[in-house]
Amino acid sequence: MTQDPKRSNPQPSTTHNWWKTGVITLVTLIVVALVFVGVKALAPTKVAATAQPTSGPTTNINLTLNKKQVNALADYYVNKSLSGQSLKYRFQVTDHAMLTGSTEVLGANVNFALLFKPTVLANGDVKLTAQKLSIGSLPVPVSFVMNYIAKNYPLPKWVAMDSGKKTMTLHLTRIGNGKKLSYAAKKIDLSGPGKFVFQARIPAK
Repeated sequence: MTQDPKRSNPQPSTTHNWWKTGVITLVTLIVVALVFVGVKALAPTKVAATAQPTSGPTTNINLTLNKKQVNALADYYVNKSLSGQSLKYRFQVTDHAMLTGSTEVLGANVNFALLFKPTVLANGDVKLTAQKLSIGSLPVPVSFVMNYIAKNYPLPKWVAMDSGKKTMTLHLTRIGNGKKLSYAAKKIDLSGPGKFVFQARIPAK
């Protein structure tokens, strides 16, 4: 009696193949999603200042401040911009200009300190160039943290950020939005107690 070849060699079930294909597809989607999120997080971000520069005649008064006085002034404007906000940060000057706050890394809030080198621009504004990031032992790039700040932190209207160039510009001449007291930087010296020469510009009535 001969055996039916169709019974001795049954066709493999397609169930296993469908399961294998589904797993591969799921893994592929997860990898694509992670790559997409990573690219979006590291893509350069620009935030332009929205305040208007001071225009019209002004009464100018030169002011010389030390680090303690500059930090008090910075706290005033930062706290004003943070009114009613849950995210908090602080800008201070020590041996560097320093922005401290927290960022979310892998689902956890991590404190950071971003150090800048300040440069006085010809028009009286100040450009801060990021030089170093302190965020514990995590290998997080400066551009990632600057992107996070630009997208999540309530920056004053006269602050512009370019994470691609790793710079933050303080448009001091736009603080009063063209109608109130504004400033122009003349000199920044971070040595010792510090020496900061500003020009206070009071619009004429």
